[in-house]
Amino acid sequence: MFVISSTYTRAVSRDEPVRAEHLAFVERCYQEGHFIASGPRQPFTGGVIIARGDDLNRVRTLMDQDPFLRDGVVSAYDFIHFRASRATHSNLIDQ
Repeated sequence: MFVISSTYTRAVSRDEPVRAEHLAFVERCYQEGHFIASGPRQPFTGGVIIARGDDLNRVRTLMDQDPFLRDGVVSAYDFIHFRASRATHSNLIDQ
């Protein structure tokens, strides 16, 4: 699994098209089984995603599709690769 962290380079208004595109990207990643959890950092300076996978290049390629990266809302993502040994749900533990 990966913890993916971003820091926003600028504010994004609710009616800005890139926000809707980003949310659609996130939804697609959930539907395809890539994401486990996601949300804004507090304070609202960026975001955090927990993603399935063990291949950093594959996860980077996925995140390269995020409209926030394309439009410069984030300049880059930080990736932390980890192996879950305990979780509240057994399907989240890496076997």
